[in-house]
Amino acid sequence: MNPIQRFGAFFGRVIMQNRGSIGGSRNVFVKLKGIKDQMVEPTFGGKLMNPFLGPAKFFAGDLFEFRLDENGVNPELYLLKTYEVVSADGTTVNIYRDAFRHKPFVGDVLMVEPSAIGGTGKAVTVTAVTETTVTISTTTYPVWQLTLSAAFTADPTKGKVLVEAEEAGDTKAMLVKAINAVAPSDGDMVFAPDTTSNEGYDGPRSYYSPALGGLMYTNKMSPLPACVKALNRSHINGWFKIDYYA
Repeated sequence: MNPIQRFGAFFGRVIMQNRGSIGGSRNVFVKLKGIKDQMVEPTFGGKLMNPFLGPAKFFAGDLFEFRLDENGVNPELYLLKTYEVVSADGTTVNIYRDAFRHKPFVGDVLMVEPSAIGGTGKAVTVTAVTETTVTISTTTYPVWQLTLSAAFTADPTKGKVLVEAEEAGDTKAMLVKAINAVAPSDGDMVFAPDTTSNEGYDGPRSYYSPALGGLMYTNKMSPLPACVKALNRSHINGWFKIDYYA
């Protein structure tokens, strides 16, 4: 139950507690010397339009779309959530699980990474999430096992990346349309939106200011779809650079 969604009178005291764990730390940003323009901030932040559907976190080096209207106002922010496939069989897909992975939730609408950012493909809804392990050959992997509302057009192979889609259906668009911002630090999303309420103005709303550029170690970032790797402006192997002015 999300306490934010409940209201009424109680003439006493309420103690509320959430429990979480810190997954450790990793230095994702390349420490350059001399003149640099990393971690430049926009003049204002934006509302996060795709919060996690439960308590979760995003990580330093995670990528965003910072979306403004044609007048350069009304900012919206879309987090690039990514889920790396271990194995798949029809409506069951196993994705890597550890402390530095985005957490999936029932209700997420996912698609296999399209060939171009913002591209289309078959999108399905997550109907169940189970923490478990799978063994492939002689290697055991901790995974989140996803049960899907329908199978993808073809089973995604090991290493493929799932991303969010706008809605479920056969030919639907990837939610994120561009990459132009990055998280300068980890962010804990402790308040989940109420997806069952018809009163959309109730519940928590998250606002955030990302950095508009960054240079990160690729192997310390969240899994990157091939269409996002193609945006890399770094000419140094193992580094990923995103520029807001590119």
